[in-house]
Amino acid sequence: MNITLKLGTYNFLKNQQTSADTLLKPLFDDKADHLLIKVLAESGQYRKKTGSVESSDPLYLLTYLKFNKDQAAIFDSKMYSDDFAINSKDSEIFQKNDNRLEYLIITTFPDEASLKNWRSFIKKQINIEIQRFSEEPFGFFLKEYELR
Repeated sequence: MNITLKLGTYNFLKNQQTSADTLLKPLFDDKADHLLIKVLAESGQYRKKTGSVESSDPLYLLTYLKFNKDQAAIFDSKMYSDDFAINSKDSEIFQKNDNRLEYLIITTFPDEASLKNWRSFIKKQINIEIQRFSEEPFGFFLKEYELR
């Protein structure tokens, strides 16, 4: 699955939003760019780097990350490490083709309780693994979906 996303200021993206779109504000810095999820569809924006999801799970969590070069290098080195906790879940990690600083993590869940636990966990994990190495804030967004 690939997702079409736009990143920009609230005022810029609000004018482009339709009733089917989702506009998200960043979790770590209110002044950072917002994220507009335009389309949940097949596209070539992102390429898969690692992982696999459980296709029978009905719930999934989209985690979008936009780093600076140093943060992206840290994340990229951890992505293939066995001790990176995100790898221990049914997750796929994607990298944007034309901007190597943007990543998507798609994680699947069998039930609501598991999703909520992972949502809290991944916020802490990214904050500990990436944010502690850099004072600069980065784009970090979470959105839950139910597959029908």
